Amino acid sequence: MNINPTNRIPIEVARTFWRSDHSGLRPFVLICPERTSKNIGDFCVLMPGQEQVVLTKEMIVVRAAESAPFDQFYLMWALTLSIVREQWKRVVFMQTNREDVGKRYNEIRLPVPKSNDIATEVSESFRKYYSEAAKLREELAIYLDDEKDHHFFISGAEPELGP
Repeated sequence: MNINPTNRIPIEVARTFWRSDHSGLRPFVLICPERTSKNIGDFCVLMPGQEQVVLTKEMIVVRAAESAPFDQFYLMWALTLSIVREQWKRVVFMQTNREDVGKRYNEIRLPVPKSNDIATEVSESFRKYYSEAAKLREELAIYLDDEKDHHFFISGAEPELGP
């Protein structure tokens, strides 16, 4: 996810929107704008460390349920299938002039794996890519933290500079 550093709000304000101390978001959820964006219908992946964001009501958060026979990486894999993307576009673009998509996303049919092992196997490329990207992101953050006097990086999580 590409966090916009110009739209930062104090944590106290974020907590009022969340009605909690935390956003409730988890790493690797998929987020998709449903209206008021040129990216309507496109997914982005919330990477580890980006969970403390405030989303507008025009955003759809998609995650695998705890009871699902698959994980988030399988869900990413399934949502990139051409037949599923066509369904997704039909649901999202039909509702672009309304407040939300409602429950029409329940009409989308995903292939359900016969076992978690099968889900893990077919989604391995997604798991590897996003897990390794998360690890590299963490390594870069550690490096930048150690070298903070020499680098500035717009990540959405820089510490505030003192007087």
